[in-house]
Amino acid sequence: MFTYLRAILIIYSSFLYLVDANSQNINDLLLSDNYEFIDLSHPFDGNTIYWPNKQSFVYSKKVIKEMDDGTTYAENEFATSEHGGTHLDAPYHFNEKGERVGLISLEKLIVPLIIADVSSQVNDDPNFVLYKHHLDHMINDNFGKPCVIVFKFGWSKFIHNRQQYLGLGANNTLNFPGVSAEVMEWITSSYKNIVGVGVDVSSVDPGSSTSFSAHKIGAAAGLYNIENVNLNRPVPEYGCTAIVMPMKLTEGTGAPARFVALCPKKKQSS
Repeated sequence: MFTYLRAILIIYSSFLYLVDANSQNINDLLLSDNYEFIDLSHPFDGNTIYWPNKQSFVYSKKVIKEMDDGTTYAENEFATSEHGGTHLDAPYHFNEKGERVGLISLEKLIVPLIIADVSSQVNDDPNFVLYKHHLDHMINDNFGKPCVIVFKFGWSKFIHNRQQYLGLGANNTLNFPGVSAEVMEWITSSYKNIVGVGVDVSSVDPGSSTSFSAHKIGAAAGLYNIENVNLNRPVPEYGCTAIVMPMKLTEGTGAPARFVALCPKKKQSS
């Protein structure tokens, strides 16, 4: 309970640039008709996409009991890999000195959200790799406050086709868009104050990568990743707050996550 209360307070502070703190309290903000919550997570079930040879999501035990008073009691047990579906990669995933999931502070998990839509440049090309020249409109921006940036490759629409989403080939090779080492170096070295990088594909690195350079560069700088982000619904590029809530696995290298954007509603013109 206290963790969620603290989370709400952080949401409020990150929205000071949107509302006047002297005129609205947190309840006015969240319960008003001016903002909406957008779920950026894919569901976890038997259809959730995992890499080949990883533990997919499965209910290992389902219990439904009828109580003496006629009501029912239900309880499930499940098993899953840390890295599948919409999930967070902790820095420890590719850096033995990095933070594990349970140590990532809320101040890094509830921050302004930036959506970098490069889907028109990707044009459904599974071989696309994101370089700096694709981001000319962002290169000179200094985002100032800590934030999460999510690159939209336009891949969420393939989520119901595992073969196409992963670009599965012979011997379980993978092929889908990703972030270059050049872009990750830019993110970590240009004082952008980015604390996390998200993608709407199964890895920050391109599917064909064997060096995982983007993972390694980001992890060395203390960044976390959010992979398999659900961007099937339009999300404003600026002005939203990211609420990243992974399972608080003390020793986790990663964890399933509920990723939500809190966004101002668009006002309809008369």
